[in-house]
Formats: sequence, structure tokens, C-alpha cells
Amino acid sequence: MNPPANTQTEHLMDAMLARLQADFGDQLMVERFPENPQQYRLNHPRGAVLLAYGKSTFGHTQSTDATVQARHLVLRLTLIFRQLNGQDGVISHLDRLRACLIGWYPPNTDQACHPVSEQFIGHANGLWQYAQDYATRATQLQTMPDQHGPVLKRADFKEHP
Repeated sequence: MNPPANTQTEHLMDAMLARLQADFGDQLMVERFPENPQQYRLNHPRGAVLLAYGKSTFGHTQSTDATVQARHLVLRLTLIFRQLNGQDGVISHLDRLRACLIGWYPPNTDQACHPVSEQFIGHANGLWQYAQDYATRATQLQTMPDQHGPVLKRADFKEHP
């Protein structure tokens, strides 16, 4: 049995992670938000960008025979840095991350990424933490079981005189 394909959310997160790693991977640690945040340790000399799924909200269904909805997704970046200001600081990287993601169309979406919020989380043990939330839109479709028999795979048409 084949393993299941990535879900819509996983596929979107993989694409955003790849984009961030391509643009920032040589400067920062870029990875998914840890399963156990209390045990997370920043090992990079400058900082880290951690990607997490935030939330989704759904529009009204757009069809009478199946569920078709706009899905508004929010993905969160948590920035953990050793420095607040300057070229290596978190403030500079907030701006750089925005420049990287604003206007980018993740796969299988119909709206470019745009920021929705940005906030200071705190300062502890010499580390500065900020969060950025980015939104995009995809379509949520109902999975339709095969109710009408096999799918037509080939049609031969013959002309009648």
C-alpha cells in the first residue's frame, strides 16, 4: 500500500519552507516549529525562523450539489534571534521576510501571500522573539465518492451517413 500523499496544508507548508530555506537558509536556521517548543534550543549563531500552521477560516459554499469553499489560511513564522537591531537583528529580518513572501503565490492557491499581523512575543535568556502571520487563499473541495460507476476512459465516435 502506498503512503498517503501530502494534504493540502502539508503541501503548502512544504512549499513555504522551501522558499524560506532558499532565500534565508545560508543566513539562518529555517525549519518547522518544533513538536516540543519548551525543549527547543537555538543552535544557530544568528537566529531561526520557525514555520507553523496557524488557522483556516472558510467562506460560504459556492455550489448546490457539492461543497466548494474558499479557504483562508494563515501560516505563522516565529523568529528567534540573539540580536534585536542591526543587520543581523530580528527587526531587519522581519522586513526581509516580508519582502520574500509578499506577492508570492504558493502552489494550489488563488491569492498571493500577504501579511496579516506581526508582533513582539518576548525576550528571555538573551533571545528576542517575534511572530509574523501570512495569509493566502485556496479552495476547499468536497471529496466525492464514485456513485455512478466507472469513469469513461475512451469514447469512439463513428459518423452515420
